Amino acid sequence: RAMRAAALRSTVRVGVRQISQHRRARSMVHVRAQSTTDERRYPERMRHATRAVQLVSKLCRSIQSSLTTSEQVSKSDDSPVTVADFAAQAVIAYVLAKEVPEVGLVAEENAAEMRLDAGADLRARVTAVVNETLSGLIDAPLSEIEVMDAIDRGTSDGGASGAFWILDPIDGTKGFINGRQYAIALALMEDGEVTGGVLGCPNMPSEKIPRGATEIPTASPGCLFVAYKGCGTTASALDVRSPLEDGVKVTTMKVKNASEATYMESWGDSVVAAHGFTNALSDAMGVTSPPVRIDSMAKYAALARGDTNMYLRFPPKTYREKVWDHAAGAIVVQEAGGVITDGSGKPLDFSNGRFLDIDMGIVATSTPELHAKLLETIAQVAQQQQQ
Repeated sequence: RAMRAAALRSTVRVGVRQISQHRRARSMVHVRAQSTTDERRYPERMRHATRAVQLVSKLCRSIQSSLTTSEQVSKSDDSPVTVADFAAQAVIAYVLAKEVPEVGLVAEENAAEMRLDAGADLRARVTAVVNETLSGLIDAPLSEIEVMDAIDRGTSDGGASGAFWILDPIDGTKGFINGRQYAIALALMEDGEVTGGVLGCPNMPSEKIPRGATEIPTASPGCLFVAYKGCGTTASALDVRSPLEDGVKVTTMKVKNASEATYMESWGDSVVAAHGFTNALSDAMGVTSPPVRIDSMAKYAALARGDTNMYLRFPPKTYREKVWDHAAGAIVVQEAGGVITDGSGKPLDFSNGRFLDIDMGIVATSTPELHAKLLETIAQVAQQQQQ
């Protein structure tokens, strides 16, 4: 145990040094985020991505209230997948293949279950939703085969070279089913680096989360967040016509002392929730505000616009993180001035396929200073719990 604790402290020291080196660039991020001409710098790829996410957000809102059990299947990890997941992935895959065919796609869902005889009803429903969503944008309705082929375009493994979209068509499916927060999350990876991200949050209110709140209410029309490397993070209402022009640049919220920070975590029905450990962390940092519990990458969006100061995620060791669960949120937070690493301080590497190799969870904070303090506290609490 002593050797493991020493190794963890060494890893954290490396992570803290990396955070310190990042501080010099932090002020540049905030300067860029306030520029009134930055929207012109968003590349055309991000404009296509933004429009695709807005299109799918409408689809998700229309389905959420009428979702039935027959329109769900279960994955191997028992997480539910709905007609909206499949339809959303099909629409985004189809639209992006037409607009930017040179960019590949790494996405969460596949059409294997839909291709079976038992998937006939779901297949028909998904196809109907896709064609309704694309009405006016395509010359003729898509066939069931075309819809399933669009979904399966996302079976790529990605990698460290070339350009890929990373898509979670509905992140936070339990939140979607239960009328809470969810997100349509689309990231752009270029030559092994996540350079862009779009988060559509159809249930997120435009007002910030008030201090002391323990959850976030739902509100229409929702919020949209767009980020690209060097351009900052732009936020707007989800239904605006020109979000990159009409949106506002957002930045994370500073705190003078770690004890003043507020933090977010997943609901207790999530496999990645570790409320006992996060409670111990917050106590050790002197945090007095209760946690805000939110589904999905809406947490990254809330952190980027300054609602809270930290996002804490500590899944069990047997759980493997997927790239689509964090890629879009990570760049949205970073371009707003925040920091994200694993629990030992190592940067997240999205270039190794469909999974993330991490050590002791994933944490995101509003400033490098707060992040360094958090990493130190994680190491201390982990050591105490090992004794």
